[in-house]
Amino acid sequence: MLLAFIFLRDRDLRQRLNEFLSGAKKRMKRTQLQIRLNREKRKRTVLLKELGKKAWVDKVSDDKYKAFFHNLEHLEKQGSERQAELQGILSRIIDLQKKQEDARKTTKQLLKLKEAGEVPDGHKIHEAKEEEKHLKKEIKDGDKKIKAGQEFLKAIDRQKEEQFIEIGALIDRGRPEHKDFLGIYVQIDKLNRNILHYLREIEKFR
Repeated sequence: MLLAFIFLRDRDLRQRLNEFLSGAKKRMKRTQLQIRLNREKRKRTVLLKELGKKAWVDKVSDDKYKAFFHNLEHLEKQGSERQAELQGILSRIIDLQKKQEDARKTTKQLLKLKEAGEVPDGHKIHEAKEEEKHLKKEIKDGDKKIKAGQEFLKAIDRQKEEQFIEIGALIDRGRPEHKDFLGIYVQIDKLNRNILHYLREIEKFR
């Protein structure tokens, strides 16, 4: 009760508390608006990427895009070569796994003979075990190459996406007439209006 009485009497304390609450509300509102703004920007980026892809697929002729198209051709070539390489490695791994299984069976049979008292050639057991180890190492190395290749292909895809976005941004600025672009222009214009709206609203809560 005493604290409540002091609070009611202390105007400065009440004012500071109100300012704090008001500031907290502003920050919350600004954060909410920023989240919406970022979402609209991401949607626009997706549309720009779509524009770039369409231009690439349709081979839209414009000197502005030539350098980007050249980069994309290079990236696609790199990707295709690596995919072919990975396919070869994968086939090799499958073959090695079959050989590993055969070597494992051989080792098992030789050890059974040893347990039964029919002592096999110790050298053969050693050879079979060494073959297993060698195959296991080769398979492990192949798996590493596969993983590295997959990361390389992901990087290629990211670079291609960046190129598509760059092309899309150029198209959006120039707005060439193309039947496949018109619908995307409409969507981008709507997003631009939303983005502008959120930017203005955010300014109100600075």
